[in-house]
Amino acid sequence: MNSNSSDLSSRSPSGVRNGWLGRTGIGLLAVVSLMATSCTPGGGEDAGGPATISGEDQITEPVTPEQMAELGDVTLRLMLDSNDESAMGKLIPRFEEEYPNVTVDAQFKSFDDQISTVVATLESGGESAPDLVHGNQGYSVDGILVEGGLVRPLDDIAAAYGWTESFSPSLLGPLRWSPDGRAFGSGDLYGISPVTQNVGVFYNKEKLQELSLEPPETFEDFEAALKAAKDAGEQPLIMGNQTQYPGYHALGVIAGAQSETVEMTNWINGMEGSDFVTEANLAAVERLVEWEESGYFQEGYNSISEEDATTRFGEGESVFYIAGDWNAASLTAGATADIGFIPAPRGVSGAHNSQGSAGLSWHMNAASTNVLPAAAFLAMLMDQQHANDLASLGRTPLLPPEDTEIEPLAQEVIDTTQVVLEDDALIGYWDYATDTMYDTLGVKTQELLAQEITVDEYLADVQKDWQVFQSDRKSES
Repeated sequence: MNSNSSDLSSRSPSGVRNGWLGRTGIGLLAVVSLMATSCTPGGGEDAGGPATISGEDQITEPVTPEQMAELGDVTLRLMLDSNDESAMGKLIPRFEEEYPNVTVDAQFKSFDDQISTVVATLESGGESAPDLVHGNQGYSVDGILVEGGLVRPLDDIAAAYGWTESFSPSLLGPLRWSPDGRAFGSGDLYGISPVTQNVGVFYNKEKLQELSLEPPETFEDFEAALKAAKDAGEQPLIMGNQTQYPGYHALGVIAGAQSETVEMTNWINGMEGSDFVTEANLAAVERLVEWEESGYFQEGYNSISEEDATTRFGEGESVFYIAGDWNAASLTAGATADIGFIPAPRGVSGAHNSQGSAGLSWHMNAASTNVLPAAAFLAMLMDQQHANDLASLGRTPLLPPEDTEIEPLAQEVIDTTQVVLEDDALIGYWDYATDTMYDTLGVKTQELLAQEITVDEYLADVQKDWQVFQSDRKSES
């Protein structure tokens, strides 16, 4: 659940939030899920669930050029989302210089094509099958890849290169899967990503200064600022809810301040006994309705897109804008106002509980015979130089960039991300919870804001989706 560069349209969630494509790709989830479930997991009836690593294939230490040279000429094949092409334009030449006996053959596909073909491609196998591929977090893509035994666990590589010490557990959690491959959040690590994204709060620096206010640190401060803006005749918030997910992103910011971090992640990850119907979520949903009734959102918010809302915010139409950091590139390129970015305000947990995740997951083909070069490539993908390169391209790397000149707003996004990761408060996205939750949350949040359903009905409908999904998965196992 689903854009820090000028070469991309927007961003995304759910199985699809991690790409650079954006929420516009979410409608594909149903298609991908149907296509994937029509394939035989693991490529045949003998598939035994998630792949495992034999002792001889273990990576126990960083790969050296000398080890690589012993392999002779190697072709390492990649199948990736096309929005990573510019980043690969920097990484691949550096990799081939470090390991001159390895030629990297990268195939780039549109985000839609990538997620709709990756399962079938790995199942088909063959000598030309890619060694490394992009998947997508959640049940509809990564869940199929892991449960079908199509991708290799990366725990040995993570240990060899120190990833578990370097990166926040909340970031790696959605890339971990249970031993049966049917639940994520803990277990073996099956993917990695060098970038991240999260939902925070953009603010108009000049308008906030005119209101004699500082950027809010706590949720109490944030609500006080919204009221002060309204009382001063300013539009407190702008929202582009045409595609429905911005509405529950706003709710997520409210809920994050009412809830303990573990309570939210347990529900998203499908922890048995979790419930969406809690006192914290009741308070959050009631607060969202109050915001709407108080006029904190502009009129007609359901009829404009996220892109339009971003443009209008950049032109000074509101004081605050709750949105994903993937909108920073558009604001940097087109905003006339001076814009800042802060994390979701702190609440009862004391942490900046933020909806967010790593970017598109990178996976190693479980059938690849190029484990050594694939491991070395993943290691370079996650190193400091690549973090610097990503930041120079407007992306948000997991590692803070060093000695890299970037735009001020992009730097604020990176700084905000580090605050969230230090809090270990990147909770994922609510719509990761089931393969239909994106639609359920979007539709039900619009109905809630239009007063077509009550707060209690909203909570019950969301939990029903979760419960049905969990029950169905248990009956299938």
